Amino acid sequence: MIKLSIIIPVYNVEKYIGRCIESCLKQDLPQGEYELLVVNDGSQDGSMEVAHQYAQRYDNIRIVEQENAGPSAARNKGINEAKGEYIWFIDSDDDICENVLKTLMVFATDHHLDVLCFDINVIKNGRLTCTQPNQSDKSQHLFTGIEFVTAVAMPPSACLAFIRKGFLMEKSLSFLAGISHEDYELTARVYCLAERIAYLNVPAYNYWVREGSRQTSTLSEVLAKKAKDWLVICDSLYLFTKEHIEERTPAYDTMIGKINFAFSQSLRNYTKGVSTIAEYKEKPYYPLDISVEGEKRNRWKYRLINFSIPLYLLVHRLIKK
Repeated sequence: MIKLSIIIPVYNVEKYIGRCIESCLKQDLPQGEYELLVVNDGSQDGSMEVAHQYAQRYDNIRIVEQENAGPSAARNKGINEAKGEYIWFIDSDDDICENVLKTLMVFATDHHLDVLCFDINVIKNGRLTCTQPNQSDKSQHLFTGIEFVTAVAMPPSACLAFIRKGFLMEKSLSFLAGISHEDYELTARVYCLAERIAYLNVPAYNYWVREGSRQTSTLSEVLAKKAKDWLVICDSLYLFTKEHIEERTPAYDTMIGKINFAFSQSLRNYTKGVSTIAEYKEKPYYPLDISVEGEKRNRWKYRLINFSIPLYLLVHRLIKK
């Protein structure tokens, strides 16, 4: 019986995919109990040659093909193809820690969890810089989703959780196709809707900070798309919050805080001629609700956005210089 499906979207990562797959094989869970779904998102380099070499040697590796449609679509394809009770999304230029699967799998199944979250190691220039969220006092506690989003400060990455496939199907949860930062949008909804969710203070995922990646690119067309995508995320989370979370509860305030952050991220990537100030001011969540913000720095930043978006953009450009 396959207990876990590890979904790895692949697009032009020839330098990294071998390391990623190797890490998934160096595990303490029997290979008959988990599978690697390598989703080829129209890769044009030698990535898939490497993946096929591993698939020929290991029976628990499956190759799934699709035309290039982006990581969201590749992950959604993986969800549909997965045979495991739980799903773990892994980026192909990252890897996972050795012998972590058994500990995570046993805890998730023993407690019948919808979602199990864990820690991430952030690696820059080959060095471990930090481990997040590293909240040992919250480890092994069982929460409802509404409790969890205020109790545990999880980074918004889908790579930091085992998610029960049946739960995703029951709640019709999937990634928004075609946007960047899709994890930010999905994890907020997944965590809120979970009926049984927990966090383990176990470093399981290695995130390699890489210059020139999709996340760090500064090309103008990329910035313009990011600005649009962050607004799509705001729209989605605002509708979700209004529909699923009682107003003026801690969970509601947390979600409004996420919308505020996403709105400010959109403005950080604002590109004149692609978006208009009017487009931002017409949103139902503008002016931003400052009352939910605990950090003084955020309150001042959002006050400035509410007072004048053009002035905020000017200040932001001056600070960047």
